[in-house]
Amino acid sequence: MSKKSPEGARRNTRELILQTSLALFNDQGEPNVSTNEIALEADISPGNLYYHFRHRDEIALELFKRYLVELSPLLEPIEGDQAPGIEELYLRLHLLFETMGRYRFVHRDLAELCTRIDRLRPAIVGLLGRQEAALYHLVGRLRDAEVMSISPEDEAALVNNTLQQMTFWIAWAEIRDTAGLADGSALTAAAARVLYLFIPYLANAEAEQFRELAREYMGA
Repeated sequence: MSKKSPEGARRNTRELILQTSLALFNDQGEPNVSTNEIALEADISPGNLYYHFRHRDEIALELFKRYLVELSPLLEPIEGDQAPGIEELYLRLHLLFETMGRYRFVHRDLAELCTRIDRLRPAIVGLLGRQEAALYHLVGRLRDAEVMSISPEDEAALVNNTLQQMTFWIAWAEIRDTAGLADGSALTAAAARVLYLFIPYLANAEAEQFRELAREYMGA
């Protein structure tokens, strides 16, 4: 039987620490989890954990980097001459919310993390900027295809409100719908609420499509 190399063992331990930390951070909130608890849950010694990560902030930053890697492709512009279809838009939106859900500790404890970890604040600001740009691109595509009529002032408000909904839906669910975080219904409800934000600016046919899709995902 072949033995794992020391390098392979180190990688496996590092991965174990990250996966254990992600589960604990998501379940309990990052500020409420100590490195000793992570080591205990991972069944390793605190010294072994400190060999890979000097403190909890390093673990949080590494997990945030992974979050960015998974989220980035979903923020790329939807290309093509035609306006994106309603189903395509919702799929992209659903995947965004799904990725946020997998790393929900980031948005659950966003203000606290940004205050405590200096390197995280500019990264979060950069991410919000990319999300804002993606939303403006989407609205522009819908407007250019003449399925959306919206003034520049309302466009800015729509993008801002959508961005806030996307950023804080997990904190909202932590207070109002903790069961929904566990079974996934909070995710689909949050995505549906974003669809409702677009409806007042859409042409009748597209508005009804958005409304029907939102009803479906809200379970109405």
